Amino acid sequence: MRACRERNCRAASRSADESLRWGGTLDKSRIVKVDSGFGTRVEVLRASYESQSFARHSHDAFTLGLVMRGAGTFWCRGAERFACKGDVVVIPPGEVHTGSVSAGAECLSYLAIYLPVDLAALHAADAGGCEGRAPEFNDLVLRDERVRRAFKTLDRAITGIDADADADAGAAACAAITELIRRHGEARISSDPSARRPGTSEPRIVSVVRSVLEDSFADANETSLAMLARRTGVTPFRVIRAFRAATGLAPHQYLVQVRVERARQFLAAGAGASSVAAMTGFVDQSHLTYHFKKHLGITPGNYQRCVSVG
Repeated sequence: MRACRERNCRAASRSADESLRWGGTLDKSRIVKVDSGFGTRVEVLRASYESQSFARHSHDAFTLGLVMRGAGTFWCRGAERFACKGDVVVIPPGEVHTGSVSAGAECLSYLAIYLPVDLAALHAADAGGCEGRAPEFNDLVLRDERVRRAFKTLDRAITGIDADADADAGAAACAAITELIRRHGEARISSDPSARRPGTSEPRIVSVVRSVLEDSFADANETSLAMLARRTGVTPFRVIRAFRAATGLAPHQYLVQVRVERARQFLAAGAGASSVAAMTGFVDQSHLTYHFKKHLGITPGNYQRCVSVG
């Protein structure tokens, strides 16, 4: 059944009306900032790819998306998953995942809202959930016509917006978020994206390594595997094994993720890409660009043009 659905989705993506191409061409990405409904803005990514693939990574925020055209494949929660046109995809905070254009599909075009956990809790309360608690989604790929229409309305609202979105786009984003949470979200125990299962605690090795990587992300000596082993008093192999078991990422993968996130913050504040590369520990600007796009699906320069507050 699943294989049949995948074949049908791919066939539909190949025969889709060319007018559905966002911006007129493929391999494009753009971010706009829209009102969250609670006094802050959230980022919305509109992207269309032919060959983009995402490195193994996670986000601190919820990623709430709609596949607009084509099909994509992503790994999350230990399984390979498939989403095609009309599917709603939910990646909870802290969930390690990958992503790529599906084999046999001409492209993957989608809209994604990056919703911080604290705002997700507010939207959940607004949707009638437990106040102060972020929602939990049991299914990562959903097919729901009402939610799809809400995301399509948001897509129309952000078309033509260059930077900060207008009131209509903000209202559309709030409606899409609320509709998704109301119909598919459940209250969860903690709004902390790093929260672990009840009764568990992070091993000392992992907490030490995490602290070093987050505090000294730009220092190659401090973040080397040899130094991490020295700091924790165990072998390099045990550092990797313990950290991967707890986070789903090897220490170096986590370090790159931290560097990309810090680079994103610096770019949004108006710092130049070459300076940002140096400040965040990348070898040079091209090294930053490679990893930034592998994690966020957009180049540093394009991201900065979209969201810079300068």
